[in-house]
Amino acid sequence: MTDNGVPALWLVPALPAAGALIIFLFSKFWNPRVAGRIACSAVGLSFLWVLVCSYMLITWPGEAPRFTQKLWTWLDAGTITADVGFLFDQVTLVFTLVVTGVGFIIHLYSVAYMRGDDGERRFFGYMNLFVAAMLVLVMADNAFFMFLGWEGVGCCSFFLIGHFYQKQENCAAATKAFLVTRLGDIFLLLGVLLCAKLAGVSFLDLSGFEKVAGMDSVPQAFGASGPLLLTIAGLLLLGGAMGKSAQLPLQTWLPDAMAGPTPVSALIHAATMVTAGVYLIARFHVLYVMAPVALAAVAMVGVGTAFYAATCALVQTDIKRILAYSTISQIGYMILGLGVGAFSLGLFHFFTHAFYKALLFLAAGTVIHALHGEQNIYKMGGLKASLRGTYLVFLCGAAALAGLPLTAGFFSKDAILWYSLSTKYGNPALFALGMVTALLTAIYTFRLIFVVFHGTERSHHHVHEPEPLLVKPLAVLAFFALFAGFLNLPHFVPVLSAKWEHFLEPVFGHYHAHPAGYGGKAGEALAALLSTVVSLAGLFIAWKLYHPGAAVVPVPAMEIGESETSTPAPYKASLANWLYRGWDFDRAYDAAFVRPFRRLSGMSSWVDRVIIDGVFELSAAIVRGVHSLLLAFQNGRLSRYALVMLFGALAGTIILFFGRGW
Repeated sequence: MTDNGVPALWLVPALPAAGALIIFLFSKFWNPRVAGRIACSAVGLSFLWVLVCSYMLITWPGEAPRFTQKLWTWLDAGTITADVGFLFDQVTLVFTLVVTGVGFIIHLYSVAYMRGDDGERRFFGYMNLFVAAMLVLVMADNAFFMFLGWEGVGCCSFFLIGHFYQKQENCAAATKAFLVTRLGDIFLLLGVLLCAKLAGVSFLDLSGFEKVAGMDSVPQAFGASGPLLLTIAGLLLLGGAMGKSAQLPLQTWLPDAMAGPTPVSALIHAATMVTAGVYLIARFHVLYVMAPVALAAVAMVGVGTAFYAATCALVQTDIKRILAYSTISQIGYMILGLGVGAFSLGLFHFFTHAFYKALLFLAAGTVIHALHGEQNIYKMGGLKASLRGTYLVFLCGAAALAGLPLTAGFFSKDAILWYSLSTKYGNPALFALGMVTALLTAIYTFRLIFVVFHGTERSHHHVHEPEPLLVKPLAVLAFFALFAGFLNLPHFVPVLSAKWEHFLEPVFGHYHAHPAGYGGKAGEALAALLSTVVSLAGLFIAWKLYHPGAAVVPVPAMEIGESETSTPAPYKASLANWLYRGWDFDRAYDAAFVRPFRRLSGMSSWVDRVIIDGVFELSAAIVRGVHSLLLAFQNGRLSRYALVMLFGALAGTIILFFGRGW
């Protein structure tokens, strides 16, 4: 504790960072399994300290308690200064609980999953560092220090996605993730600098826009009006969120990021990295309320991404890629919630999604582990009997993802859909597209269930029983996937309604939008009923298409023994193959950017080789020619010197004679 009674906030990220340091420096002298124990202990202790900080914040006297702690000045460059400081409020509480709590379960699972791997020590070191960087990101009290954590998670994701670096495609996936997210980081940094200019502070305190919101008018800068600059700043920050949270059009890196070990996928999708964009927009909510055009752009990006990714997930054949596209879609729902002003509900969907998405990824990892690395769902089937425990927890996560009634996903997703219709920032088009996406979500989710766990077994591998550590920790996630939604019941429920929204009110306050039409509580009840019908309809459609014995279960062009990479077009239908390739975004980017860049690189190579090198080679040839000529006269022979003098005298005489005659 500090002198003023505030808990030592720096311990939260310091514990996993210390765990990573110990693993990197000393674990090579120990058994590889010790690295896993150190990593789990570090994240577990960090989680316990987050619980202590959370309890103190909740019980702290005052209407809007928040803890701040500044350690030292990190950056001091003229007008720009930034401290190493930490902020702990209700938003930070939510994110740190998820990062450390879900992160601890993923670490615990990884001890069994990564046993015997050659890079086990390296894996746990980077996992600890990943958690530490994410904690810095969500706890920093200023934007420049936040950017340090932002870059930290990007760096760690590069190392973890490329963990199996022996395969070239894994290295390519890691590089792709690193470069695409760096593009978003450029927008983020520009947005942060512009915000610092507008907020008029030497370092951008994350509460700085509270001061700007109280001004009569936003100051002009760079020859542009204040409202225009606010919109530009909001769009730049949205660009940063697009990159890190894999939103359109910077979403192409996330499906390929499945090249890393499954626990890495779970950590990236559920607790770290891709949720950073959600945190960014939520933390800068004041800016977006002041720039309604940027807020509308957030909503459109969110709902568009949710629909796009759901269509792609319908036809994927790799179990992890299905879940990857699912994450892109669910993050889209979170961004949609933020874009319609329902900031607390965007975070509520982040909270519930963390549990069921971590559950689904870890359960998928158990299936892959039991089938000796097989990831193609059409080479599975009939696993319900042999993997009973895994099937039950997977079913819990699938129910929450599909938004079946009374699950966590039902409450958090439906609240966003209702607000997308009823707030002043929403409209029927957003609501309708969100509902269509909910239908697609239920279809691809239960397609996964029916194809993998039901029907006849199609695997050529012997299914071995997973060890308890690969199944038992998932029960905790399954519990929250089913019941976490009761933390925020709809407004039409007479008890315990909107508890989550009230909890986050000290942060979002009057900036949080509220329903302003469409029948009030009765309209919300009808929307929930419609959502229930949609999710059950998706379940029914999936059953009709993929139930045991359905004719469409085998992929027509997919042969047993072929890999995903060797079968780029596994379907006979061109539309299905187009969706399978993610709407051909990669092909479009390759044609628009990669190939022209390569041609330009080839042209620059020609210019370098022919023109630039040619100039230096010509200069060298001239010097060598003059040198050879001089060498012919300067050979050390007196007769040659006398002859040169004679010809020189003769030439001088002739020139003098003819010169006078002229």
